Amino acid sequence: MHECLLCKKDMKKTKTVFGSGCILNVYKLLNCDLPKKVKNRESYLYKCIMKQTNMKNLNADQKVWLVDRYLTYQYLDKLKYGDYNQIKSELKEDISRIGNTSGFSMLVTATKIKLKEAYSLYKREQKFNLNLNKLKSSKDKDLFTKILTGGFSYIFNISKNSNQFYMDSSRAMQYAFWQVIIECGKIANYDISSDLLQRSLGKKTSDVLITDGLIIDEIERDQYFQKKIKEIVIKYGNKHDEFTNDDKIDQSIVFKDKDLYYAIHGASIKVKGKKENDKWNLTIYLFDRYDYTEFKDIVKYYKDANSVPKSMFSSLIYNLAHISVEYGVIKEYNINIKFEINDYEVN
Repeated sequence: MHECLLCKKDMKKTKTVFGSGCILNVYKLLNCDLPKKVKNRESYLYKCIMKQTNMKNLNADQKVWLVDRYLTYQYLDKLKYGDYNQIKSELKEDISRIGNTSGFSMLVTATKIKLKEAYSLYKREQKFNLNLNKLKSSKDKDLFTKILTGGFSYIFNISKNSNQFYMDSSRAMQYAFWQVIIECGKIANYDISSDLLQRSLGKKTSDVLITDGLIIDEIERDQYFQKKIKEIVIKYGNKHDEFTNDDKIDQSIVFKDKDLYYAIHGASIKVKGKKENDKWNLTIYLFDRYDYTEFKDIVKYYKDANSVPKSMFSSLIYNLAHISVEYGVIKEYNINIKFEINDYEVN
């Protein structure tokens, strides 16, 4: 079987090194003028690359090896996502000694990265950039979900990341993906969710203590929180001037506000109360672990009964985040929240 050097597809009717489509892609990559005569394209390509690498007097096999390693370097050099500095340095060394090499397998990089792998990395990054731009400009939630399911699944598919280069590339793309999600979240007024996600993307993420700011304001305004506080004060403050809730049933809370609900999706609550002049001074403690521990049912996890597509979108984001935790892109951390409510009265 005679394969194209670039894409490895079988070329049954030709003895050339490249298929007709691939050699056009190569000329485009190198920004070289394309000869009008098809039969001259490969020989001219060899001359161009030999000139660019200062190579002379190569035999037929060495010319092919040079093209292989040079194109591998060029594809890697155009990649934005992933760290290829070490392998690129080794490719440069291999290119410089091809004239003294009697076998392709003698090159250091021959088994480390194939030309097709570099080409595949390049193509998947082109696809990623295209879909990322669509994602940035998407305003409709249904379209947003379609883009997510159709345009980014491969960067979250661990089974298809066959080597370290693909893994590194996927990590970098996931990071870029979450940065766009954060931008979209800010536009949609999901500031709390966006800020907590941004924190999880740091190289080193530590636990956080929150005592003021937007998240406190939103918690105090949340209807489910207000209902929870009222229930706790009635239950524990009856016939007492001080209390601390200690019932496990009372030590969990969900929020009605969607931003809070997505940001703090399983918080524990502790309330200390002290009565003065028939009013309560309350100290509120909330604890949550910022994590994505398991895949969620697409419809059931988020409780948006009026819009299944929104629930599907939210659960999809959660499940992608779960994979990013496995990749080490998203880091887990503890969220501790403490604030006071003074002069509280049960209405």
